[in-house]
Amino acid sequence: MKAIGKGSLASILAVGLHIARVVIFICFVGVSIAAVTMPFLPFVAPALDGVPGVALDHAGLSGGDYVKVMRWFVTFGVMLFVVNRLLEILRTLRFGTPFARENAVRFRQLGYALLLGEGAKIAFSILGAIFDADVDVKFEFMTWISIVAVFVLAEVFHQGAKLKEEQDLTV
Repeated sequence: MKAIGKGSLASILAVGLHIARVVIFICFVGVSIAAVTMPFLPFVAPALDGVPGVALDHAGLSGGDYVKVMRWFVTFGVMLFVVNRLLEILRTLRFGTPFARENAVRFRQLGYALLLGEGAKIAFSILGAIFDADVDVKFEFMTWISIVAVFVLAEVFHQGAKLKEEQDLTV
């Protein structure tokens, strides 16, 4: 199987990432709606108590629940950003021009997004302890190594783009 062009491995990965992007976007919208409506739920719940078929247990809503929702909001936001950048990188690969300056920038953006996600995990673990939320946060060494690897790839693509530009200028 070829690595670039139509019908390549990059094309197959792009299809999978497009499907993942749709699923992640739907989850992101759902969590966004929950994040916006949760603070107003204690005020709206008494008005909806008499409506048949609507059962809102607003007494059990706590700050810990909001911390959990916001953790998923950040997680899905980072995932959506990462998938979009990967799709942009795969697009250049499918067209046969992977060593472009834009890809170096995209890999750097991926690294920063992953750093943001890991930093958010630390922040949400602290908030989870403060608000007594059951936030399952695991710190894994492999995640941090992967983030470093993304930054290394960004530098490799940056140098590759410089070499390609020099080669294009050479007669």
